[in-house]
Amino acid sequence: MAWPPKLRLSVFRDVAGLGAVVAEIGGRRTATALIFLILGSLTEGISILLLIPLLHLIGNADRDFAVRMPDIPVLRWLTPEGTLSLATVLCLLVGLVALQAMFNRYKSLYMARLLYDFVNRVRLNLFESIGRARWGVFIRMRSSDLDHALTGDIDRVQAAAFSLLMLAQTALLLSGYLLVSLFISRVMTCFAILIGILLFIALQPFRARASAYGRMLTSRRQDQYRTVSEFLGGIKVAKSLNVEASYFAELRATLDRMKTDNIAYARNSTVATALFQVTCVIGLSLFIYVALVRVRLSLADIVVLLLVFMRIAPRFMDIQTQAQQLLINLPAYASMQSLQAHFDAEREPQDGGAAPGAGLSLDSGLELRGVSFAYGDSKPVVKGISFSLPAGKVTALIGPSGSGKSTIADMLLGLLEPTEGMILADGTEITTENRRAWREQVAYVPQDVFLLHDTIAANLRLASARASDDELWAALRRAHAADFIGRLERGLETVVGDRGVRLSGGERQRIALARALLRDPDILILDEATNAVDGLSEAAIVETLKSRAGRRTTIVISHHHSTISFCDDLVILEHGRVKKQAPFAEMAALSMDELYRPE
Repeated sequence: MAWPPKLRLSVFRDVAGLGAVVAEIGGRRTATALIFLILGSLTEGISILLLIPLLHLIGNADRDFAVRMPDIPVLRWLTPEGTLSLATVLCLLVGLVALQAMFNRYKSLYMARLLYDFVNRVRLNLFESIGRARWGVFIRMRSSDLDHALTGDIDRVQAAAFSLLMLAQTALLLSGYLLVSLFISRVMTCFAILIGILLFIALQPFRARASAYGRMLTSRRQDQYRTVSEFLGGIKVAKSLNVEASYFAELRATLDRMKTDNIAYARNSTVATALFQVTCVIGLSLFIYVALVRVRLSLADIVVLLLVFMRIAPRFMDIQTQAQQLLINLPAYASMQSLQAHFDAEREPQDGGAAPGAGLSLDSGLELRGVSFAYGDSKPVVKGISFSLPAGKVTALIGPSGSGKSTIADMLLGLLEPTEGMILADGTEITTENRRAWREQVAYVPQDVFLLHDTIAANLRLASARASDDELWAALRRAHAADFIGRLERGLETVVGDRGVRLSGGERQRIALARALLRDPDILILDEATNAVDGLSEAAIVETLKSRAGRRTTIVISHHHSTISFCDDLVILEHGRVKKQAPFAEMAALSMDELYRPE
């Protein structure tokens, strides 16, 4: 199995890109790490060189225990007389190995810090790119794929970076051993290099299979993560419909496919290992034959060369193993880079620290002028709508499901940008440049409330991090949530559970409303925000909103006549268009069915 030229170029580009990112994030520490790797290879080489004079003592008749050092420039500089006592050589050997052990420990810790700093920076970069993207890009993606990218894929990127560093270390160690071997015999060194190159070429198909397995692994893990995420996210619905077995079957099928792929790869790897072992034995036999019969080296030189060869051979296998691991995990790096580039291209302009609402005011009101919106290439959800929202008034947006109410709310909130037309605040258009500042003036209460798995106080302070407990209780009273929270044993310090599972739907809704009121916004948008509350709570919330009428602009989306009964104006939507806009007093006597009835 050979790599197509385009794929080979892509793999080399990804490896180079990964190395460049490691170097960029590591900075000077990357160069220091390479120096450590070089020093590590040198210390191993010197310790082996010291064995040569010791082995020359074997069979020495005079046994004067004076060790003549090999004629090597470095050793000649250290021992001008050319001889050292046996005790000195042994002490040097012990000291060198001890220093090498301490050095390797420090080097491993240094490399671990470098690797974790790299992985944390990559993870944070991706996280920030996702967080800074426009809202519209999230609508077209599965949240489980983003979760997987920030967890599973990043872990594989860490493995790829580790393999790349190990490749560099192994290559430098191999170079050090070969350098030592050159001092003993150039011919035998060239022979060993030739065997290694031939072996590396012979194992290329196994590296190609590792690359294919890595690409398949990325897809399989996404399927696995998506199945688990969707099941856990909708477990209540799954259990209510008794369809748990379908998720079990889907996950089982994905795991079976992963098992098949893993076994196929293991089979491929074991063949490569077996081929390497057989080749090593053949190479070692040829090596001994050539050294004894052709080159006629001394016994001491042959023993040291064999020792070097036995260290070189595993290094070639290490290169093959680390290269395969790099190729397996490299697709995760390519996928992560592609995802980050996608989000960076959709980045929302930052306001550079401008004051909240800088350049925007809301004294007269909002105006939608010829606004249309479509998700991608699909049919427009809203088409050419135009209407006004007077400042300080309460306006209800009503209409049957699919009429575009929530999409309009997202545009008014500053999350979505109109594909056509414009939205103006006091005559100033809300644009890409000021949209983040605009959101500082808006509070939003959705139908599906999001709560952290944290205390009630922590959930409220999402809107105002420095709010005091008194301010929290004041917001809760306005949302008619203070009574039920006061009855809780821990009050504001009560943990609400994952997504607020320990609270009822109405309680979650009222906490969300209190959070919005705590923000003290100029504009309050309620998107079906009273659907989950009982009649008494709804009446209390309506009373709260009525009491604040005139102080802020409020937009209410609801199917309940009781919720919109206090509104000043009514905008009726139908099929993404404005069917009618009029003061609510003119249509107060009509039921919701009559208001929705096509003209």
